[in-house]
Amino acid sequence: MSTADHAAATTRRTNGTLADLWGSARRRAVWIVASACAMAALGGLFAVRQVPTYRATVELLIDPQALQIVGRGLSRQDAPAQVDFANLESQSLILLSAKLLDAVIAQLDLADDPVLTRGSPAGADRAVVALEALRKRIVVKRVENSFNFQLTVAYPDARKAAEIANTIAAQFFEVGTRDRIAAVRRASEALLNQLGDLRGQLNRADVAVERYRTEKGLIASGDTGLLVSQQLKDLYTQITAAETNLARLSSRREQVRQLRVPDGQVQAMPEADTSQVMVSLRTQYAQTIQELATLSRSLGPSHPQMIALAAQRAATARLIAAEADRIRRTIEEDLRRGEESLRQLRGRAERLIQNQTSSNQEGIRLRQLESEAEAIRRTYNLVLDRVKDLEQQQSINPSNSQIVSRASPPLKPSNTPAAIVVAAAGLFGAVLGLILGFLYDVWRGTITTVSGLGTAGAPVWARLQRAGRGDRHGSTEQALVTVARELRTRLAGRGQAVVVTVASDGLAAERLHAAETLADLLMRLGEPALLVPEQAHARLGFGDGPGTGAQVRGRTALLDPARGVERLVRPEIIVAERDVTRGDSWLSIPETSDAILLLVAPGRTTRARLERLLETLDGAGRFRAQGLLGLVAVQARRAAFPRWPAPERRPVPGRMRAA
Repeated sequence: MSTADHAAATTRRTNGTLADLWGSARRRAVWIVASACAMAALGGLFAVRQVPTYRATVELLIDPQALQIVGRGLSRQDAPAQVDFANLESQSLILLSAKLLDAVIAQLDLADDPVLTRGSPAGADRAVVALEALRKRIVVKRVENSFNFQLTVAYPDARKAAEIANTIAAQFFEVGTRDRIAAVRRASEALLNQLGDLRGQLNRADVAVERYRTEKGLIASGDTGLLVSQQLKDLYTQITAAETNLARLSSRREQVRQLRVPDGQVQAMPEADTSQVMVSLRTQYAQTIQELATLSRSLGPSHPQMIALAAQRAATARLIAAEADRIRRTIEEDLRRGEESLRQLRGRAERLIQNQTSSNQEGIRLRQLESEAEAIRRTYNLVLDRVKDLEQQQSINPSNSQIVSRASPPLKPSNTPAAIVVAAAGLFGAVLGLILGFLYDVWRGTITTVSGLGTAGAPVWARLQRAGRGDRHGSTEQALVTVARELRTRLAGRGQAVVVTVASDGLAAERLHAAETLADLLMRLGEPALLVPEQAHARLGFGDGPGTGAQVRGRTALLDPARGVERLVRPEIIVAERDVTRGDSWLSIPETSDAILLLVAPGRTTRARLERLLETLDGAGRFRAQGLLGLVAVQARRAAFPRWPAPERRPVPGRMRAA
């Protein structure tokens, strides 16, 4: 692979962005150091003039669930499994709200605090300015997966910072209590207004029920329903009793109709036994018969006593028959009255049934009115109970939120240490310097890397280290050995002496050293080479370089025992070095050269200048077409890399020819 192809492949493999940045960093190292020092000085000045800041922290427990006042235990058993974390997170906004902080500012007179009102515009409300400044000095953070909040206040005075933090915590609970009581009071007033409306609706509903009941005669009789229903029930009970009594009287009448009184004896019947007159007469009749039987043993039928007893018996029998007839008439009268009473009861029952039918239809409307009244009554009772509960809540605080730990004055300020401030400022300044240098190079079009050189239109054949202390000969030989071999191959078929010009834009030491090394490598590769310094160009007859006594070094040929003297007539390779910044003599390089090596240092030239220089050196384009124009990048020496030992120079037999 040729040097040009190798350089092109290297250019394709390089992205260039990071490399350009690194090249700018090396090129603008002074900018970076100056910027870092300036920013470090500003950081140190800021650290010295910085006002100490103390941070006081108060811890709050904010429980969204209230305590259970009624029932066993204080914890609520009906609490949901998932707590409303959105409501919990909103407490941090309440801690920073204007309603809360305005009370703190008024209590601590922070509107006249010079720390909070410093720099306020003329005519501005000092309370508003203090509020905005105080908000910037407060940090609220919720401890993860808990109900605890940490409120931190930053202030130049330690005691004042602790006082402000504790006042904010106390005002948070006071404002919360006032808001809760105000909300309960507003709810109670709204419910009282609603309660008055419900009371009026309930009264109107009850009056409508009673008026309708009175108009329709739907009088209730306790728990048994309407009076008509109760009357009908009682009436049917009386009808049943009357029918039973009528049947009994009918049976008694049949028994009385069959009643006979033979010889003053009455057949056994319940009525005869229950009548006192009948019992007395039957007793008297039995006694008279007994006396007649007793006296008939001693007296005859015509005896006056016997006649008197007979007459008495007959009179008693007549009385018994009259009493039996009276009992018969009484039973018949009772039967007639029972039939009449039953007929009247049935008539009343029929009339009540008719009234009951109309009452049922009217009762439907009555029940509707009663249902409406009952619904209003239930709502009224619920609202009344809620109003009583709210009255009790105004005097009871069920909140479980509290101050876990009060803020104490901090012992040390929380400012960043001065060393860290200076280091951070210096680092920022270095980065700023790097960015400014990179942007400046981009604006100018400066090529800062070797890969950037390869995009200018010519391949990079070698990379050299800039001249410095220490051995640089070995590294230069290693870089140019490939170039020497490539030139030897491309110029192998020459028929006359050829000139290889090593040109540069400045870099006199590096250019001379590269020319010496290239000539030496060509001689060591067996080619007759001649080094022509820039000062000897005028003496050799090409170019208008300065005429001095500089010696031309080199040799004409290398004796080869195998080929004899054929190599003695081989044309030599002349290595000339030229500075393109010295006069106009370098413009003749395309006409006086057969191959051109241009030394370029990344970071010291722009892309436009390099392209114009390559166009001038290339002439009609024959050098690049034949691969005889290439770039040699001169990089800054990296002291961190180990140096390879320079190969030992062995003397090459031959003879030097002076111009």
